[in-house]
Amino acid sequence: MVNLGRESETVEFKKSMGQLDKGILGLTAMLNKHNAGTVYIGVDDHGEVLGMDIGNDTIEKIRNRIDSFVLPKVLPEIKVYRTEDGLDYVSIFCSGYASAYSFNEKYYIRNVTSNVSMTPEMLTRMLLSKGTDIPRMLVSPVQDLTFSAMTRYMETRNVHVRSDRGYLDSHGMMCSDGRFNMLAYLLSDQNDIPLQVVVFEGTDKGALSHRTDFGRRSMMTSVGLVLDHIMSYQSTAVVLKDGRREETDLFDMEAFREAWVNACVHNDWKTMIPPSVFIFDDRIEIQSYGAIPFMLSLEEFYSGKSMPVNKSLFDMFILADYSEQSGHGIRKIVERYGRQAIIMGDNIITVTLPFSFVPDRVRSRMYKKADEGLLNARDMAILEYLGQNEHAKVGQVSDKFGITVPAVSKIISKLKSNGYLANEGNNRLNKWRRL
Repeated sequence: MVNLGRESETVEFKKSMGQLDKGILGLTAMLNKHNAGTVYIGVDDHGEVLGMDIGNDTIEKIRNRIDSFVLPKVLPEIKVYRTEDGLDYVSIFCSGYASAYSFNEKYYIRNVTSNVSMTPEMLTRMLLSKGTDIPRMLVSPVQDLTFSAMTRYMETRNVHVRSDRGYLDSHGMMCSDGRFNMLAYLLSDQNDIPLQVVVFEGTDKGALSHRTDFGRRSMMTSVGLVLDHIMSYQSTAVVLKDGRREETDLFDMEAFREAWVNACVHNDWKTMIPPSVFIFDDRIEIQSYGAIPFMLSLEEFYSGKSMPVNKSLFDMFILADYSEQSGHGIRKIVERYGRQAIIMGDNIITVTLPFSFVPDRVRSRMYKKADEGLLNARDMAILEYLGQNEHAKVGQVSDKFGITVPAVSKIISKLKSNGYLANEGNNRLNKWRRL
């Protein structure tokens, strides 16, 4: 008879499918304690394989049961084994790094070979002690790593970096078993994760113009390349604000820098989905994955309280002079663009920086369309005027350009129907918005 050994803090045995729910409960307890665990079904408490009947729907039944009772969702790895004497048994392996996992809306934690129900106080302590440093917990997909680019970048900041394992371990780049972790992979020359800037024609993702990948290299380099590239989109123009002429930038580059660095540093790297930058005709969006730390309230977040999601990566970016400990970045974005600039979904955070005026590249494209007969010079001039005078009346436009009110209304209708102009507000206080 085959023996699988003893139960432990990461292994549990169940005799039959009748104990499936208890086994899944044990999985959540192991996830909460060690971020991983395995349950064997068809094995007694002493590790002896008893065998079990494997039907056509056995695997699917296990998968559905886990999906129904475990939150957050996990992706179980389910395997069927057969011993030499023909006994079948099943292994269910799960791993995950969420703050806490529940079974049927209750929380458990592994204690040697038992699953202990957690009190609210225990749950709070677990959340606080578990920390938020996922890149240190995950093993790098590549172990033959070099750090030439990181070393060169650090030297430009007068920071001496050694490539020996002792130094790398002291900065959190090694697992406890001596292997490189995800932090090391992100900073290494072998990093193959894309960091893309995607440009669209228009105000939605309907018409892709082009995309550029600045990733697949050390993040110390790729993050800076994106910043340099976005700076090439910056421009300055004179615009009318409340009747006064002011010189203004297309967007706040410092706010973009803070949003982009935060997106890279605080991204949920266990998903391996990188942050991205999207450029539209009227705005820039910086999108990252994850959520704000569990113990951080929205009010604290918007006020700029710092609680790093990936502490070791955050520390390296501070060392490289990319990030600040003070939480200045969020305050800068909120002060410049308001809280509405930061939209938090279930697993995605999007920072939107609206443009102050129509960029030259958009203007050029619109003039090209005008040359093709869609808009004429007078149409473009009226569009420019309404874009800079958002509360202008039709009569004012008529006086400005020396044409009749019906003619102005016809041009405005044309601009709206072709997607260049919209009006908001009400009849008493109409507001033009250039698209």
